[in-house]
Amino acid sequence: MRGTAGGSQNKWKGTVSMPQRLYADRRFEKVILDPPDFEPGSWRGAGNCIEDDDSGTFWLVTRPRTQRMRGYAFEVYGSENGEDFSLRHTTSREALSALLGQEVLSIEGQQLLRDPMTNKYFLYLAVDIGRTWQTALLTSDDPCGPWRSEGIVIRRDQEYDSVEARDAVISFIGGEYIALYKASDGMKVNAALAASSDGKDWRKLGLLKIGGQPQPAPHFLAGNIMDTGRGPLIVGFESADVVKGAAVSRRFVSYLIDLRSVNLVPVFSAIWEPLSQFERHDFPIHSYSDLVPDPDRNRLLFYVEAIDPKHSVEVGLNLEVDRVLLYSVGHPTSDASALVGGISRP
Repeated sequence: MRGTAGGSQNKWKGTVSMPQRLYADRRFEKVILDPPDFEPGSWRGAGNCIEDDDSGTFWLVTRPRTQRMRGYAFEVYGSENGEDFSLRHTTSREALSALLGQEVLSIEGQQLLRDPMTNKYFLYLAVDIGRTWQTALLTSDDPCGPWRSEGIVIRRDQEYDSVEARDAVISFIGGEYIALYKASDGMKVNAALAASSDGKDWRKLGLLKIGGQPQPAPHFLAGNIMDTGRGPLIVGFESADVVKGAAVSRRFVSYLIDLRSVNLVPVFSAIWEPLSQFERHDFPIHSYSDLVPDPDRNRLLFYVEAIDPKHSVEVGLNLEVDRVLLYSVGHPTSDASALVGGISRP
């Protein structure tokens, strides 16, 4: 296994300037997945993608929702090239409730990884149970299932995450799982940090600071955490706006993560300028994104959950329409070695 199956088992070295390159050289490729329908409140996204050398497949997880049905399933899509996906597996909200042994009212952010110890697939799911959000873990030998429940693993057990502990960005770096997750006490929403040696038992490190100062609220991050010579680096989107119940973003950012001081060190920040007709210009992104190296094709793939300007009434929980878009940086005919050359291949 090369390591790309773990999402951020990708070992990036000496590429702290990569976010600037990614932003400057990004290219819109195509629509990856449409929403379940094009009525306001219909979304698809809130997942991530991994490249799995064992099967030669890109695996993409999503949650669908409509105005009438909140996150009603999790879906697993497969692709041989990272661009053309077909549905390979679906688990309904009702089936997930049976797996967990408690009623799930909605499914949201998902993270699929390959555990380096067991080679099993780990799927983390944000689940609404009793109008509070926690993070469940499912495991499987195959992304298409069957899936087994490991229960709730990131719980609401601190004052700062007493209402929400969910929508985590999770990577395996330096022999340890690292999670940036959305924490809420019912009054404010911030990014919190947790770590685990096995991906199941997590220790909370606390709310992150930014440059040594408390985070504003709301504030949380989505994207991918990768290893660099200076430590873990998150690259993705920063959400600092909640519009009519929807957490949305217009800023592409990168931060180094200092685990000892539980601090985010700013590296790069820019307003995301849409390059497609499928993104609003005021708030183009509905928080979720993922960055996936494709070393065999000498490029990076950047998946985003975008808010559609044509079908959305406006930005808001049951007002917008979201789909999954693909951007890329580097192509087989170009020199993208500075971007993908640092990936380790164990």
